[in-house]
Amino acid sequence: MAETSATGPDAGPGGQARQPTEEEVAAYLAELRRTDVTSVVAQSFSVLASGAEVKLGRRDARLLIDAAAALADAVRSHADERLVTQMDQALTQLRTAQVDAEDELNKLRAEGKLPEEEAGDLPTGDRPAQGDAGGADDTQPTRPAGTSRLWVPGR
Repeated sequence: MAETSATGPDAGPGGQARQPTEEEVAAYLAELRRTDVTSVVAQSFSVLASGAEVKLGRRDARLLIDAAAALADAVRSHADERLVTQMDQALTQLRTAQVDAEDELNKLRAEGKLPEEEAGDLPTGDRPAQGDAGGADDTQPTRPAGTSRLWVPGR
């Protein structure tokens, strides 16, 4: 097992993470075996959804939302109906928020107000060329390619 840099009470000498003892691993595994599977699924979903929320508007958020949706689909016929309903509601909210955040970031990018390091994280691969602001006869704002309001899993 590779060691990673860490700080805090579990950090060993030189800031290296302390490896758990066999007894600690055994205790952790025993605790996991006793834990209700619904709790594990809910925690896993929560981690994915929280990660997506932090990255809203960016490509990574779509991946996390799709992963959370895959988890919800995988447990749909086995999990408590209330949990599945909550996951579906959260996914709907995340998808809507993702599309809205993408629109906002694309608007900022079009106005030149988006830092370049953030522009590379957007889901669209079609960034306008420098100085390409469109013609003066444009009457309607155009949506950059790849930013449809339709949610497409995996995109």
